[in-house]
Order: sequence, then structure tokens, then C-alpha cells
Amino acid sequence: NTLSIENTFTDDDGGSVSIDIQDKGNLDPQEEAIRLQKEELMQVFVNMLPPKYQKLVRLRYFHELSYEEIAAELEAPLGTVKAQLHRARELLYDLVKNKKEHI
Repeated sequence: NTLSIENTFTDDDGGSVSIDIQDKGNLDPQEEAIRLQKEELMQVFVNMLPPKYQKLVRLRYFHELSYEEIAAELEAPLGTVKAQLHRARELLYDLVKNKKEHI
């Protein structure tokens, strides 16, 4: 199992990158350490986003709210939430891709 944040990030041209983080269940100590490192890395990427995108990403992927729930929480139109999450995913794609190229 993986957490929902590990969805592959894609750009408008179809390029994709991902950071797969296993779910917490039944991991040996080494796997758990790796999972925690990846989760921390994902938090670093999210923290690099502008604040409005950070909040959207956290609500969607860490709290697993639906688009409709996010729109209600933020008192924003559904279309705005979808558009801003799309932009946030593009920004995350760029951040993850650039980081992986330097590893």
C-alpha cells in the first residue's frame, strides 16, 4: 500500500515523476526508516510551494479530502480548487524532477 500523496506528478506534456512512500503497516525497521525519509522529503517539497498551494496539497493528499470538501473548507469555488491543485501538482512535478536530476 502507498499513501495518496505518492501519486505520480505529471506536467502538461505528460512527463512524470513520483516518490513512492509505503503505508505504515507491517514494515521492518529498515523499510520504516526509508518510508519516514521519503515522507520527510515530500514535506520539504510541499513546504517549497507558495502557501496557498501548500494548504491545498495538505488537505488533498495528507488529509485525503475530496475536491468538494476542500472547496467547502476554503469557501472557494470547486473550479478554483481544481485549477489550483492542478497548478500545485505542476509545481511539485518541477521540484521533484529537478531534485531527482541532481541526485
